[in-house]
Amino acid sequence: MQERPYCPRCGSVRVVKSGHARGKQRWLCRRCQYQFTRRDDHETPEAVKQTAVTLYGYGLSLTAVGRLLGSCAQSVMRWVCGYVDQHCPKPDPEPIPIIEIDEMWHYLDRKTNRVWIWKAYDRSNDRLIDWECGNRDEATFRRLFSRLERWHPRLYCTDDYVVYHNVLPVGRHYVGKSLPSRRRGMKACGWSATTAANDTGWLPAVAAPSWCRDPGR
Repeated sequence: MQERPYCPRCGSVRVVKSGHARGKQRWLCRRCQYQFTRRDDHETPEAVKQTAVTLYGYGLSLTAVGRLLGSCAQSVMRWVCGYVDQHCPKPDPEPIPIIEIDEMWHYLDRKTNRVWIWKAYDRSNDRLIDWECGNRDEATFRRLFSRLERWHPRLYCTDDYVVYHNVLPVGRHYVGKSLPSRRRGMKACGWSATTAANDTGWLPAVAAPSWCRDPGR
């Protein structure tokens, strides 16, 4: 009988079999829901990990990078996250007027297995300031929101997703954001939202007016 491994993320022994990846047994941790492949025979060379990060940075999907390097999407995501944690620290909080929030997803092996990435942007300087990985649910967004409050934003600009209405403070939530050219959209929509916030104090969560949309549409 195959010995059950420990979860490499939380150390729990509550793991169960979860299919196979490239002929190797995959495991699912019941405690933290982390999926992993036991690899006691060897460690992936650092050069392979760096190649994976580079290919992903050039726009290849997690699955495509894994196939090219003889690995899997979960391993590529772990290498990319490790690189970001080591070399791309999140900026220190400072007062900013407007934070734009958006969420995107990646497939992991199959279409039913998604990981959601919540991103927060500083509209005035066009930069990514924080992010959170997990599900597209309120619990995941609350983890991000608790850190964003340290930036003391006047407004949160989002789409019309129900989680934002449940979590963001009334009077500091504005439904509307830049489209689809981020740099050009931020200059137009960001300036308008900032001006309105200065004039009225706070804005209610209402639909974006016509002057806050991309003029090219």
